[in-house]
Amino acid sequence: MAKSEHPEEPATLREQGGAVLGGVREAVLHATRHVEALAELLQVELNEYGRRQARRLTAALVGVALLLCAYLMLCVFVVLVLMPILKPTWAPVLAVVIFNALGGMVALLVGKCGKPAGVAPETVKELKNDLECVKLYLKGKENS
Repeated sequence: MAKSEHPEEPATLREQGGAVLGGVREAVLHATRHVEALAELLQVELNEYGRRQARRLTAALVGVALLLCAYLMLCVFVVLVLMPILKPTWAPVLAVVIFNALGGMVALLVGKCGKPAGVAPETVKELKNDLECVKLYLKGKENS
C-alpha cells in the first residue's frame, strides 16, 4: 500500500498568533533600536553644536574686548588731533560720537540680518527620511 500523503496541516491559531507576536516583537525592537540611534545622533550633534557655540562666543567676547580697547584709543587720538585744527570746541567730540553711532547702527543691522546655523541637521534629515519610508510603506499597504 502506498503511503498516503497528507498535505501539511495548517498551523494552529496558537502557532499563527505566536508568529504574529514574534513579528510584532521584532518590529518593536527594531523601532526601539532606531529611536535609540536617533537619540544618540541628536546627543552627539547637540554636544558638538554646544562646543562650537561656546568657542564662537569666547572668540567673539575676546574680539569685542580687544576692539573696544583699540577703538577707545583711536577715538582719543582723533579728538586730540582734531582739537588744534577745530579750536577748542565740542565739534571733534561730536564728530566722533556721530561716527560711532552710525557705525554701531550698521553693525547692529548686519548682526540682526545674520541667520544662525541650524541645530542637529543630520537628525532632522534622518527623521525626514524615516517619515518618507513610513509614507512609502503605508502607500504600499494601501495598494496591496
